[in-house]
Formats: sequence, C-alpha cells, structure tokens
Amino acid sequence: MDAVLPTLAIRLVIMAFAVFSVVVFRPDVLPPDPWLDIWNRWDAPHFLEIAAFGYGPPADPARIVLFPLYPLTIAVGAFVMAPLVSAMLVSLVAGLVAAAGLHRLVRLDDSRPAARSAVVAMAIFPTAYAFVAPYSESLFVALAIWSFVRAREGDWRSAGLLGALAAFTRIQGIFLLPALAIEYWLARRRLDRDAAWVAVVGVGLVAYLAVNYVTFGDPTYFVRVQRDTFHVVNVAPWETLGTLWGNVRSSKIGESWVTVYLAPLAAFAILAAASIWTVLSRRSRPSYAVYSIISLVAFASLAWPISVPRYMLGVFPIFLAMGAALRRPVGPAIAAGSVLLLGMFVSLFAIGHWAF
Repeated sequence: MDAVLPTLAIRLVIMAFAVFSVVVFRPDVLPPDPWLDIWNRWDAPHFLEIAAFGYGPPADPARIVLFPLYPLTIAVGAFVMAPLVSAMLVSLVAGLVAAAGLHRLVRLDDSRPAARSAVVAMAIFPTAYAFVAPYSESLFVALAIWSFVRAREGDWRSAGLLGALAAFTRIQGIFLLPALAIEYWLARRRLDRDAAWVAVVGVGLVAYLAVNYVTFGDPTYFVRVQRDTFHVVNVAPWETLGTLWGNVRSSKIGESWVTVYLAPLAAFAILAAASIWTVLSRRSRPSYAVYSIISLVAFASLAWPISVPRYMLGVFPIFLAMGAALRRPVGPAIAAGSVLLLGMFVSLFAIGHWAF
C-alpha cells in the first residue's frame, strides 16, 4: 500500500489537472471525453495504429520505430474494450506494478521511508505524465524494475524473461543485459548454469529484429526509418551536448526554447548527477551504475535528443537518487520544483503542444 495508493492518488490528480488545464488554457480543443481523449496525443495514436493493424499496410511503415510489446497488450485489451481505454488501463496497471517493484527493490537495501520516498519521486518526476498517457514508459519501467528485483532475489530465470520483455518494449531494455550480468557476478562470483538466463534478455531485441525482417525484409529497417524519416542518427556524445548548449545560448527564448533545447540539456545534467550518485552512494549497486551510465551515453549519442526528458523515466536509479534527496533538508524544494515542472508539462501535453 505504501507504493500503490500514493501512486494511484497522484495519477488521479494528474488526470484531473490535465482536464482543468485544457478548460483554462484551451477550452476550444476540449474533446467530448476529456478524461481520456486529451491523452491521445503524439505517439499515442501511433501505438493505437500498430495495435489495430500491426506494422504493415495500412499502417504507416514509420511506426516500426515503436517496439511491439505495448501495442500488443493494447490489442489484447481491445477485444473487450475500446483501444484507447485499453491503452490507458495498461499504462495505469503497469505504473502501479512499477511502483510496487520500486518499493520492493529499495527495501532490499534500505528503510521503508526510503522506499516511500523513491515511489513518490517516480510519481512526481517532471515527465511522469508519460506514465499516465498511452505510452510504453509504464510498461517498460515495470518490466525493468521487476527484472532487477527478481535478480536481487536470485530468480535468474524470471529476471532474464522480464528483461527480454523489456527489450521487446523499448530498445533501452538491452541495457539490462550488462547490468544484470554484473549483478549475477556479484551474487555468485562464478558462472553457474543459470547464468544463461541473463543472456535471455537479448531475445527481446532479436524478436524485434525478426519483426523488422518479416514485415520489411530487413532486420535493421527501423534504423533506416530513424535516419530518413526522423533524422535520428548516432553521433559522439560531446557533439550532441555541444549542439544543445549552442542552441540554448543562441535560440529565441520561448516555449520551444524550453521544450526542444533547455529541457533535454537539463535532462542530461540530471541523468549525469544520478549516474554519479549510483557510483558513490552506499545505497546504490554497481549494476545500477552500469545501467544508468550506459543509458546516459546512449541518449547523449542521439543527434536529435528531443525526447530524452521522457526516456529518462526508464532509468529507474534516478528515482532512487531523487528519493534520497527528498529526505534531505533540500527535499521540499526539490519536490516543489518537480511538481511545478510536472504541472507545466502536463498542461502542454494536454493542450496538444510538444512535451517530449
């Protein structure tokens, strides 16, 4: 209950705040069912499209950049309910499962108040609205966290299978493989037969490549789509950060300056700080550090890191670091700042503006 009830209450507050935001700022775009329809923005319709048609015609081939597991769960739910309701329900349930997993993971090393703080940190993170929206973030972070939980508890088969599902949900899931390998070595100090379950994490990515091959005849078709359609390529991290810094300094201040340039740069700073925390804190573990640092380098290698503030939600050690900070004297200020930013991004998303 320490995890589920606060998370559910905050989710309901976010949903109500989103409706009020549209009523106050853009009543002209208020849909017939505001509680659900205002969340059907940006990537959400694309997930619904995949759930309805798969990746082939009449779906847009560019949808292949979105991994299959989340739309698959939507499609299953759509047998008994409207697709948007199914998508929102999957996000809600997965978010609660993620909160329960985070609480359990923290309790393996720390106190109950520390676990509650981490859960609250996840619920009020500035981009936590993506846990409410029909996005894959809730499902991914639930699978990633529980993969670590089962690894910490010595159930390597479950850890590997959950990790594989995570890698079938977002490409970040493959980062679990080296992290879980570190966790396995620390637990055993030798390679036993069950070590093979860690490698199962890679099956999720292989399955996604197989979907690419079966649908388009090319296992790396999604790479071409990222490059040609979305202009996303990999570059040296310092190039990405240098470009962002230059744009922050030279671009005209306004909404796009905040969401397109400043927010991704701030996201990198926060993720870097959290990565340092995972290395230095006695409440962290080497596996958390490996997962965080690989994520940081991978995100910083994106030439167009416009969605990094949202991608950060999958790097759960951020919530451990933020939860620890919330219990310090500066905690109220951090919480206030996070809630205010969350409110701003919820409003932007609800009225149809870009919010990662």
